[in-house]
Amino acid sequence: MLAGILRLFVGRARVRPRRTPVLGAGLLLAAACLAGPVAVVPAAADYAADRDLCHTFDADKTPQKIAACTRVIKTGRLSGRNLAIAYQDRAEGYRLSKEYDLALADFERAIKIDSQIAYPYLNRAEVWRLKGSYDQVIADATQAIRLDPALNASYAIRGMAYKEIGAIAKAREDFDHALAIPVKGNDGNWAQDVARAQLKELEGK
Repeated sequence: MLAGILRLFVGRARVRPRRTPVLGAGLLLAAACLAGPVAVVPAAADYAADRDLCHTFDADKTPQKIAACTRVIKTGRLSGRNLAIAYQDRAEGYRLSKEYDLALADFERAIKIDSQIAYPYLNRAEVWRLKGSYDQVIADATQAIRLDPALNASYAIRGMAYKEIGAIAKAREDFDHALAIPVKGNDGNWAQDVARAQLKELEGK
């Protein structure tokens, strides 16, 4: 349902250059000939490719996305917010492949690393919605709104949860919010489409 919810990749991890011993001119040249660009460039290129694939919005590449995120996480190059978002991105891959428990575990890891990013809460709310756990949907979507009130999808997802538990007035209010604020992120248009469809279903209720 929530195809390709935007996941922010805040900055790019800085790769610290290896410290090499000071060699004499002859030894340095020999080392360069032995190692050559083949020993260094492919590793850097592979990491950059994995990092980009981990962050892809292409649902057709979900298995590759999960594998790439796993490799990126295992390198140990990421920390702080960047590591949190790598877990968030892998969780989205698990969500798309309907491996919901794995997705929830990765969203939890992301939140523990950096609790001030809205997207892990927002996307975890969608997983809870798919599992039918509407109280958790409302809690996570509400936290996402606190962190970033401009995310249309938070209101759309919470509105659907309110509708499911019979809180129709609150559902309408959230759908109206999703339509009132400018579209933000790849999920913004989806959220507004959902809000319009849901409000139409609620006519007369």
